Amino acid sequence: MWTIWEQKFHSGATGSEWAQLWPERLIIAGRAIWFYLGKLMWPDPLIFIYPRWEINSLQLTAYLPLLAALAGLFALWRIRGKWSRPVFFAAAYFVISLFPVLGFFTVYFFRYSFVSDHFQYLASMGPLALAGAGITAVADSLKWKPFLRAAICGILLLFGFLTWRQSGIYHDLVNLYTATLAKNPGCWMAHYNLGIVLRDQGETDEAITHYRQAVALRPNYAEAHYNLGRALAEKGEFEDAIAHYEKALAINPADAEAHNNLGATLFMKARVDDAITHYQKALAIRPDYSEASCNLANALLSKGDMDGAIIRYMACVALLPNQAEAQYNLASALLRKGRTDEAIDHYRKTLELHPENADAHANLGSAFLAKNRIQDAILQYRDALRIAPGNVAAQSNLAWLLATSRDQSLRNGPEAVRLAEQASRLTGGTRPVILRMLAAAYAETGHFSEATETAQQALQLANGQGNTVLVDALRREIALYQSGRPYHK
Repeated sequence: MWTIWEQKFHSGATGSEWAQLWPERLIIAGRAIWFYLGKLMWPDPLIFIYPRWEINSLQLTAYLPLLAALAGLFALWRIRGKWSRPVFFAAAYFVISLFPVLGFFTVYFFRYSFVSDHFQYLASMGPLALAGAGITAVADSLKWKPFLRAAICGILLLFGFLTWRQSGIYHDLVNLYTATLAKNPGCWMAHYNLGIVLRDQGETDEAITHYRQAVALRPNYAEAHYNLGRALAEKGEFEDAIAHYEKALAINPADAEAHNNLGATLFMKARVDDAITHYQKALAIRPDYSEASCNLANALLSKGDMDGAIIRYMACVALLPNQAEAQYNLASALLRKGRTDEAIDHYRKTLELHPENADAHANLGSAFLAKNRIQDAILQYRDALRIAPGNVAAQSNLAWLLATSRDQSLRNGPEAVRLAEQASRLTGGTRPVILRMLAAAYAETGHFSEATETAQQALQLANGQGNTVLVDALRREIALYQSGRPYHK
């Protein structure tokens, strides 16, 4: 009874795959008895997962194996001779021990095959004990005992060698499933599991091949469609990946991970609204799904929904308080929203978790700058450049402070020029904000003609972008440079 309960309610053996009618179960039982007995007599081929039988309850000959087994047991019971009793006992023990896996009860493994070698380990003791007793009795009645002993020893050694050779397929999962497919090429489960192992080993192309075989053999296998979608997405084959994620969800709409991964793939294809829909479905299924919450926040941020993004980032941080990326994303959203004090707290938490995050140092510097904490901002920009000397945000912002600070003790014109020139080179001289900073640095070192020329280049670019605020600021600063004065805030 425990086995029945465990298989049905714990292993999940419910559904159409286990919905055999009683005539079908009788056919399975008859075939299984003779299958197991045959494997004891001639164990070849041995397959980890045997082909799953097609059962036709309308075919009368399909019942013959069960009728033969019952007739044999009945005959042994009726004869009741000296030799028939041990045979009957061994046969009865064999059948009774196999009874839970003969098909009368639901077993999860029946999803793959109705038989498996390990099902008969205990039951096989009956026929094997009978065979051993028979061999002993025959040996005692023969004159050539030494020869017989030698022959039996030779046979046992041969069996030992064959067993050792057979055990080689269990060396690793790739060997196991490859050997299974060599003998049972229609085993969708082996294709699927081999795909998982190969993908974990980084052999994505081979994994995709086996996932495709699995879904070809079993089109309604949601897990195979899902994992095929993941592998295809890793290869950048987004349209094909989306198709398989959608097939997986058509079969199992309650798969939160499939919704999340489909959302991520749609986001990569710039289908942001569709991505948001699937992230929301994933969270409706699993409200504590941290990855979906973070992904939804990113998608909302890309849509300009800052408030919605912050709410989702906060949920993400609540679920993953020690994930530096989540803390960083929340801090950046808060900074853009003007919630500077909160942003500073989360940037600091980011740096506690990941001290070498140059962008976090640079953005924390900008947050300090927004609070007019100039010295703290400079320290953070320098930390960012120590970690990533090519960080443009840190270069340009530090250059601006070193060139324009009201506090003379903080200004350093030559360093400002060096940093601003590096930032301009890295951006190709196409960003008016950075050119403005470079102009201010030139002015701080007394190179007013270069400052004026650079500021005018920035003005032209800002005009082209329609940035009227920057245009007005540049015009005021150009007037200063033309009069031989630097710009100090």
